[in-house]
Amino acid sequence: MDEDSPLDAPTGNWWNREVNRRETLWLGISGAWAMTLFGWMLGWTQAGEQNQIGPTYEISPDRYRQKVQSYKQEAGRLTVGGEELLVPSGEDVYVGALQWAWDGLPVVLRPGETYKFHLGAYDVQHGFSVRQENNLSQQLSLQVLPGYEWVVEMSFDDPGTYHVVCNEFCGTGHRSMHGRFLVRDYDDGEVQAADAGGDEDAPYGGWFGGETGGETANFDGSTADHTGESSVTVTVGAEGNGGTFAFDQPAVAVSPGTTVTFEWASDSHNVVVESQPDGAGWQGHEPIENSGFSFEHTFETEGVYTYYCQPHLSVGMKGVVEVR
Repeated sequence: MDEDSPLDAPTGNWWNREVNRRETLWLGISGAWAMTLFGWMLGWTQAGEQNQIGPTYEISPDRYRQKVQSYKQEAGRLTVGGEELLVPSGEDVYVGALQWAWDGLPVVLRPGETYKFHLGAYDVQHGFSVRQENNLSQQLSLQVLPGYEWVVEMSFDDPGTYHVVCNEFCGTGHRSMHGRFLVRDYDDGEVQAADAGGDEDAPYGGWFGGETGGETANFDGSTADHTGESSVTVTVGAEGNGGTFAFDQPAVAVSPGTTVTFEWASDSHNVVVESQPDGAGWQGHEPIENSGFSFEHTFETEGVYTYYCQPHLSVGMKGVVEVR
């Protein structure tokens, strides 16, 4: 058998033998091919259309959340199929990722136009994956990190609905983190201008508008009248505001002495008191709780109590108890 057979254990100073010509040749080919691939990767990043590049800025999650809210307040509104969608006021589109929703969506974009997507996260790392509804073979996958604002130019030629999902596991509600935007032509006359005035005349001083957090989409302007009843239930984490991010009913009217029970229907919510009448002592429930949890409070002092879910304030998860 050959003395250099791989079946035999090496002997002597085998690690110190001189490299023969064949080994030198293969090492050279491997090194040259590695450098070729590395150069190809750098070139494709700059010249190719597959990899997204763009400036990245350090920014606190709270500051980025404020920028998204400002963008939403300045955006127009277009009603499509009975649903109100955002229309960017310019080329900038702001999207905020949070457990487990997409703030700033849904939005309407014109085909062929180039938009600057601003991407950031409010809490943990998320994945920004975009898929055309009728062509799932093509998709865009990016990472969204808290503490950074990434600006990426995008354009979409094919009209239709584009789904946005998180493809980076971000917690127990990861599978429900869906959003979408619509690519279609529209006339400027169809777009309702952004609200330039204040909300002083809106119900509850505009609490359900977009000045504090996101606009509460599941509030239709009416208050559920439960006056005269001894107990009322409010569901925490009901369907609404782009996911399970709603209080149902968002606004209730009760009589003094009524006990309101808050029951969790989904995970990762709390009840934080924003304002209450002088002399009232409601503390809400600030710890984050999951489905199956509940607490109650008996409201005695007349007036308006406003509250919200802290993790999902930006998508409009707000509520009111009016004691009268």
